[in-house]
Amino acid sequence: MHEPLTCYLVDDEPPAHHILSKFIGRVPYLKLLGQSLDPFEGLEQVQTLKPDVLFLDVEMPDLSGVAFLKTMPLPHPVVVMVTASPQFAAETYNFESVTHYLLKPVGFDKFTEAVNRITKRLGYAPDGAGAEPPTSNNPVQPQAAVDPREKVPYFLVKEDKKLIRVAPEDIVFAEGMKDYLKLHLTTRTLVTHMTMTKLEDMLPPTQFLRVSRSYIVRRQAIKEIDGNQITTLDGRKLGIGVTYRDAVMKELKKNMI
Repeated sequence: MHEPLTCYLVDDEPPAHHILSKFIGRVPYLKLLGQSLDPFEGLEQVQTLKPDVLFLDVEMPDLSGVAFLKTMPLPHPVVVMVTASPQFAAETYNFESVTHYLLKPVGFDKFTEAVNRITKRLGYAPDGAGAEPPTSNNPVQPQAAVDPREKVPYFLVKEDKKLIRVAPEDIVFAEGMKDYLKLHLTTRTLVTHMTMTKLEDMLPPTQFLRVSRSYIVRRQAIKEIDGNQITTLDGRKLGIGVTYRDAVMKELKKNMI
């Protein structure tokens, strides 16, 4: 029998504690070690208790979620950011420990999505291997909420010492370069310290498509496809990766007539 994954919760809002602690209690392989409304107290407790998972608010007085992560010594636990304003979550994705973010008010369906990402990241197989966390105690499931990433009006992208506002519709495609990436926008190109996987987790999934290890393209920026090559509206040529081709074509065929 596996030991449960231990969790700690840092958020300055009591309602978030009530909701998240209740959700953690519903998942049999999660265990809440503690929680704090005070980020400074939480920082001390996380270092002492060393939980596997940290649920961390982005916007807190005196010590933001970003400052919290910068202050906390390595190695970090797996981190799930919690925020009421998703645009403020962008900078947190520079931290390798950040696995997912939850948009307030948090629904149980999105909480279980985060838990699935956590178990995958940690290579943790719950007892009853492969079983999804329960989504409801009721036999009739509510309609799934809209993915919060679809509602993000813009991101704050860090380039050098600046934070630059970028709306999803401004992005033509993203080009990966190891730990950096180029965001090719309609008006300019930005270079930022971020992995392609992190960016893919942030972007609205109905608007963007990963076509290779090196490229993510905005679907509406695709002008034509010729074999394994995509041409964007601005004339750039992007190769479709061999391992991505089937998934890419399956998605693009949804718009074929």
